[in-house]
Amino acid sequence: MENILLELALKIKEYCGIDFTTNLASLELKISRRLNELRLTVEEYLVYLHKDLIEWEKLVEQITINETYFFREFSQLEEFQNLLKKQTGKQINVWCIPCSTGDEAYSLAILAHELEYSTGNRVRIIAADINKKVLDHAKKGFYPKNSLAFRRLPENKEYLKKYFIETDAGYEVINEIKQMVSFEPFNLTDYPSYAKFNQIDFIFCRNVLFYFNEEIIKKIIASFHSVLKIDGYLFLGHAESISSFESKFVSVHTQDTYYYKKDNI
Repeated sequence: MENILLELALKIKEYCGIDFTTNLASLELKISRRLNELRLTVEEYLVYLHKDLIEWEKLVEQITINETYFFREFSQLEEFQNLLKKQTGKQINVWCIPCSTGDEAYSLAILAHELEYSTGNRVRIIAADINKKVLDHAKKGFYPKNSLAFRRLPENKEYLKKYFIETDAGYEVINEIKQMVSFEPFNLTDYPSYAKFNQIDFIFCRNVLFYFNEEIIKKIIASFHSVLKIDGYLFLGHAESISSFESKFVSVHTQDTYYYKKDNI
């Protein structure tokens, strides 16, 4: 059984970089529900994956965590807003990956919109995720009232009232904010595909690097560096750090958070 799980873990790593090779028990737990639905053993599932490529999308849904909410790790978002204030009359491109159900991408759009008239910046947010199911959710921009999407709204802000339409069932992002965000599928380990992105000012890639081993993280970070503009910025999760890597990024520390700036030396 362990050898079969390892074979599956290696195939997953090859497909999307997510590394379960040292945590087979976690992989077994994550796929158990799908195996029960299909009434397959792990060995039979390997054959099924080979025959049905659409099943890879189902598998990705099982093994990824789509934990997110609006204005998560707000100190970083405030710093993003502070950096936007220093730029005026520019086209600003923001890449948000993985975007999950869109909470973070819409949060960034709202904060940029708050500054639109004072800075004259035009902000475009490209939101991407490997999980096509959550992308479909994100495009709709609708969040039920019983979801946890709004559990940490900033105090003394009226973002919910200003930027969402309330219905009996939940809240929908207003069109003006939706129009600032585009959604598309993307695999972080598909390195040649980074070439279609260029002149990016900000990258938000938060709380995902722990899925990958050090070798893959270095490749992802190098790819981010290649698509960022001079003086572009990279925001990772609070628990993530690349300071020990030779990454061509320099760390920037504020009183409440830290992030990275492209080093062009």
